[in-house]
Amino acid sequence: MGEVFAGRYELLDPIATGGMGTVWRVLDRTAGEVKAAKMLRQTDAAMLLRFVREQGVRIDHTHVVTPQSWAGVDDRVLFTMPLVRGGSVSNLTRRHGGSLPPRWIAVLADQTLQALEAVHAAGIVHRDIKPGNLLLEPTGRSRPHLRLTDFGIAVPSDEPRLTHVAMVIGTPGYMAPEQYRGSDPDPSADIYALGVVVLEMLTGRRPSSDGEPPPIDVAALRNGNPEHDAILDVVEAATAYDALARPSAAALRAHPALQSLAARWDDPALLDDLEVPDEYPTPTPDISATNLPTTSYPPPPPSSYGPPPTMPPSAPPSAPPSTPPIGTAVLPPHPAAAPTRLDAPRPHGSGRSGPPIDALVLLGLGLVGLVIALILLLG
Repeated sequence: MGEVFAGRYELLDPIATGGMGTVWRVLDRTAGEVKAAKMLRQTDAAMLLRFVREQGVRIDHTHVVTPQSWAGVDDRVLFTMPLVRGGSVSNLTRRHGGSLPPRWIAVLADQTLQALEAVHAAGIVHRDIKPGNLLLEPTGRSRPHLRLTDFGIAVPSDEPRLTHVAMVIGTPGYMAPEQYRGSDPDPSADIYALGVVVLEMLTGRRPSSDGEPPPIDVAALRNGNPEHDAILDVVEAATAYDALARPSAAALRAHPALQSLAARWDDPALLDDLEVPDEYPTPTPDISATNLPTTSYPPPPPSSYGPPPTMPPSAPPSAPPSTPPIGTAVLPPHPAAAPTRLDAPRPHGSGRSGPPIDALVLLGLGLVGLVIALILLLG
C-alpha cells in the first residue's frame, strides 16, 4: 500500500479484519523487520480501552504472541507484534479437509494449554479461544509450534467489567454456557472453548452458533480407534457443562490420554503428510536504508547558485521503503537551522518590513536570470 504510519510503520498488506480492527503486515523501518500490526480507529471508548488493554498484555512465553510497540496518529492507533508466518489452525484445517490427525491435535492442544497456564497465572482470562487465534510458526512437517494471539477481549479477573451485565462477549460457538448468560469471566471458560476447538479439529465440524450450547455428549462419536477416542477423552473433560467440574489448564495438560498421544509425535505408525508452510514467502521489502531517519521534512532551502528551483515531480505510486512519503511523520518539526550561503544582492529598501529574506533572494535571482536571458537574446 505504501502508507507509512507515524513515520515508522510501512503498511504492506492486510492480513485479517475483525471486530477489533484490521491486522496488517508492516515494515518497521526503525527496527528493519517485517511485523504484524493491529490498527483501529478511536471511535469507541470501550473498544479503545480494550485495544490499550491488549497491547498492555506482556506474557513472556514461547506459545504466546506478545505486543511489541504502539503508535497513534489522528483517530487511528496501531500496535505491533511478531509476524507468525505459518498462518492459523483454522487455515491448517481448511487446507487438509477440515480435520487433523490425532497426533497433531494432541500436540496443538498441549501447546495451547501451556499458553493458557501462563495466561491464567497472570490473572487473565482470554475469552476468545478459537482456531483463528491459534497461530503457527512455519515448521513444515516437523512438530508444530503454536502461539496464542488476540487478547482484544481478554480481561484481568480482578478488574471492573467494561460491558453491561447483559452483554455477551466472545465468539458464538466457542463460548462456554456461562458466557452466554453474562457471567463474570473465569479461566474455566477458556478450557471449555479449547475443548470445542479440539472437537472441531477431530471431526471437521464447526460448532453451532445458535445461542447457548447444549451439553456435549462424545459417546456417539467414539469409534474404537485408540488415538481418536483418546482425543474425545480430553474433549469430555474440557467441556463439562458445570464450570466447576472443568480441570485447570495444568490439570488438563496432565491428562493421561493427552500426554500419551503427544509423546508419540514421532511414532512411525502415526506419520502423515501434513505440513505448516510459510504463508508469507514473498521477498522481504528492501530495508537496506532503514538506519536513515524515517521522518519526512520539507526540502532544504535552495542554493544561492544555479537556476531558480522547480516544483518536485509527484511521488510515484509506491515509493521504496527507504523513502517515506511526505506528510506521514508525526514527530515535531526539525529545529530550524540558519542556512549557510553567500550573501546575494538585495533590492533597495530591503530594510523595511516585508517578505522573508529567502523570498527576496529568490526574487532577485529570478530577475538577474531574466536580465541575462534578455541580453543573450538581444545580443
